[in-house]
Amino acid sequence: MNYEIADVKQEDKDKLYKLLQYALYDSSQYIDNDINEDCVFEYKWFDKYFTDNNRNAYFVKSENRCLGMVMVNENLKFNKSGKCIAEFLIMPKFRKNHIGKNVAYKIFEKFRGDWEVQPMENNPGAYSFWKKIISEYTDGNYTIKNDGIEDVFIFNNKWEDYSCE
Repeated sequence: MNYEIADVKQEDKDKLYKLLQYALYDSSQYIDNDINEDCVFEYKWFDKYFTDNNRNAYFVKSENRCLGMVMVNENLKFNKSGKCIAEFLIMPKFRKNHIGKNVAYKIFEKFRGDWEVQPMENNPGAYSFWKKIISEYTDGNYTIKNDGIEDVFIFNNKWEDYSCE
């Protein structure tokens, strides 16, 4: 399947918010995150993705269909600078097709340097996905540190020439 990673533009803010709701719903079974009185999962940093230079949001699209989204920021636990995956969603219908893997690789390649990825440990599927992806992407050249709650996968791809295939 052909797909692209496209910047989320201001005019598509509502579409990203809808996709984020799916991601938050999906993760609500693993963390204490409930809908508010308007039946919406709150995400207090959402608007900052359209005002702050250190936050980026992308759609994963195939033709006119949205397959998912990625949100990247610089809210790091251990590094002084770098990027982290804040939110990552590939719609269930498109999982198991290596789309998630390839999207993660392309996002890592887009921002060379220090990376931190902190999957929810109590979400075995997400933890397993990220551990496998990062291990393969870095050829095992990563570390795991625990922030007192969850593991954080840490690596640097500044000088490495990792393949996206």
